[in-house]
Amino acid sequence: MRDRLLAVPLLPALAAGPLGPPPEASAAWAVAGEAVLPGQAARMPAGSTTAPSVTAAGVHPAVRTFTVTWPTVRPFGGRPATGYVLERTATLSNAPMDTGSCTGAVSDGVYVPADPGAATQTCTDSTTLNLGSVRYTVAPVRGRWVGTPSTASTAVL
Repeated sequence: MRDRLLAVPLLPALAAGPLGPPPEASAAWAVAGEAVLPGQAARMPAGSTTAPSVTAAGVHPAVRTFTVTWPTVRPFGGRPATGYVLERTATLSNAPMDTGSCTGAVSDGVYVPADPGAATQTCTDSTTLNLGSVRYTVAPVRGRWVGTPSTASTAVL
């Protein structure tokens, strides 16, 4: 009976397996012949290099609305971009875009057009700040990929 009682505490230790790290696993295979398999990561094709056109309305320098228009980019086999990243640079203030349709339909910083397949895309950027002259660039987005920004628009006062 005494021998059985001493063996009972040893059973869980033996069931847990050998002490120490498990052995490393390895695998290999042999193939007859040769093959050259080139590989390259997929990347976002370049977007349109055409600069967006910009018009301004309102009383300078106070309340201004800028209308930004650009051609629809079709980066993947004729399929349109799913969104765009617009960037505004200004000579007096680089305040972020806060009102207008360029920010109204934005998801994760990406402007999502109402009709992605239209020939051109348009949005507005309204501000009450004196920005000086402004320029815009537009970069296409497809899924989570962001393309190269366009050439900057002509400066608008």
